[in-house]
Amino acid sequence: MQTQGAMESFLNTSKVALSNLSLYQTIRVVLGNQSCDLDSAVCALVQGLSEYVNIKTCGQSNIAVIPVLNIPEKDYRIKTEVVYWLRFHDIPQNLLTFRDQINLQNLQSNTDKKLELILVDHHTLSNEDIALKPLVIKIIDHRPLNPDWSWPDTLLNIKLAGSCVSLVGHDILKENSKMLDSQLASLLRGPILVDTYNMSTKGGRVTTTDVDVINKLEQLGKLTTDRTEVFNKLMKAKTDISELTIEELMIKDLKITNGVPVAVFPLLVENLLMKENAKEIIEKFSIDKNWTVIVLIGLNVSDGHISRDIAIFSTLCNQLGHDIIQALISSTQPHLNTELIKEIREKRYSICLYKLGNVEVTRKQILPIVHKTTLLHKSDQI
Repeated sequence: MQTQGAMESFLNTSKVALSNLSLYQTIRVVLGNQSCDLDSAVCALVQGLSEYVNIKTCGQSNIAVIPVLNIPEKDYRIKTEVVYWLRFHDIPQNLLTFRDQINLQNLQSNTDKKLELILVDHHTLSNEDIALKPLVIKIIDHRPLNPDWSWPDTLLNIKLAGSCVSLVGHDILKENSKMLDSQLASLLRGPILVDTYNMSTKGGRVTTTDVDVINKLEQLGKLTTDRTEVFNKLMKAKTDISELTIEELMIKDLKITNGVPVAVFPLLVENLLMKENAKEIIEKFSIDKNWTVIVLIGLNVSDGHISRDIAIFSTLCNQLGHDIIQALISSTQPHLNTELIKEIREKRYSICLYKLGNVEVTRKQILPIVHKTTLLHKSDQI
């Protein structure tokens, strides 16, 4: 029988704890972001393991550590690269904890329990989770700190990096390197390769932290598989949308900033819009969610060549949609180098599609532009 790895052993312990929370005084939840991409998922699992190791080392037995993937379990199949990568590392779905399997609000209101939150790969909370803010004890994120969010009593590890996993890995290499086995080192390496496009300088995302961490992971984990081979397999899994509907693609990699959804697709939006009933499905998606504007970002990686485009869906006579388009076109930090491909006008909505000449720009840089525009729009309405 194969020996159980450190991660699988921890996740077993975590699931047992989830079923017996009454036995614990403190519940420490490591919460990934709502897109649950590979970076976020691996961060939640590995940071959870690190917290668990630290607690065991200190001899504390009254703290349960629960890493949580911040999506309902039914949406897990949509995260194709996450499913592939965790399965590749012998991490079965039944050992994972999803957002709909733990009620954080109920735990917060339980005066007999102390709930602690660690946020990984994000540092802002949705409207539904805003009441949980006082419970956040630590944040690990690789995007710039949002000035609208203050965390005065929280331990912050916020530093620009291609992948948030690089920050988690850096801390483990510094404090818990003994827990690194080949499985864990490989698990960590994957998201770094994906988020940096195989450590490509063309993507503009690689930092010295990413370089240092991946080199040490490969050394300590004795990883001999070629980086390009790993990257290509992950990208194949990520872009395998053969079993997904357009509705599922809309939520596969979705983030919301100040009420505006920003969705990323593993194909160009121009090609997405060519699919049967795509425009009607996007319109229905907006109606069902009561969203008047949706930002759609497309990505295609082929033979090392990166192509990007962006579309803004908005209901007719929508000033916010117009303002977001103008903000994206006129942006200088960064320059998007937009080029209008086409404008689609229907009875109830319009879609403006642009080529992104600056292929180094990702959603991470576009989100602040959209967020700032929504704030200005709201202030103009007061």
